[in-house]
Amino acid sequence: MQQKYLGRDEVGGVEVFMRQMLATILPYGIVFGSVLLKLPQIVKILRNHSADGISIISLVVELMSCVISSSWGIARSLMFKDYGESTLIMIEMFLLLLIVGCMQRKLLITVLVFIVAVFLLVFMSAGYAPRNIHEGMLRLQIFFALGSRIPQIVINYQNKSTGQLSALTFFLAMSGGISRLLTTFHNIPSDKGRDIMLTQFGVVVFLNFVIVMQCILYKAADRRQVGTTEAKAVVKKNN
Repeated sequence: MQQKYLGRDEVGGVEVFMRQMLATILPYGIVFGSVLLKLPQIVKILRNHSADGISIISLVVELMSCVISSSWGIARSLMFKDYGESTLIMIEMFLLLLIVGCMQRKLLITVLVFIVAVFLLVFMSAGYAPRNIHEGMLRLQIFFALGSRIPQIVINYQNKSTGQLSALTFFLAMSGGISRLLTTFHNIPSDKGRDIMLTQFGVVVFLNFVIVMQCILYKAADRRQVGTTEAKAVVKKNN
């Protein structure tokens, strides 16, 4: 059988397509896909009329992280495709925080956080924050990532349950983080914070992976426990 090899022009065409995909198609896919990121969590809370197991601290830290990322992109005049998901997720985080605060009867605290977050967003996006301070806050994103996920991971571990957490939300966040690692490496110049952003996304991917695994493991344990309880009830009824 005769083997067919790709010509130089064909190889070049594939390379151009891959570069174009990393530069344009994938970033916009991430941005528009981020609209769906928090929806499974919001829908699950509203459907069950419960926000049990949701860490307010994690939500506040994640919101502030989105505020910093969005304001950095606006202040540095980055293209929307390179930071837009942070802005869209931030809007969803505002809504999610208010819903959880209302259901956990902590609405006053969440409203105060909302006001502070909006003020910081406007202040930093307008360029009033000195670049070195803003960049320093961007570097702190790693700790924001830890702060937004570790309290939730600890609560899950202590309860041996993920409560009303949506595994789909964290899986989408993990997938988006992996994609953003590729696009950031390809699209963002080093002088615009590429290394900082790569480290941040790497940490976020790992922490989201941990929560996804917790959702899988604890949901399986819950199903086994329910099955055991139902079996005991049947035996008791027959006796």
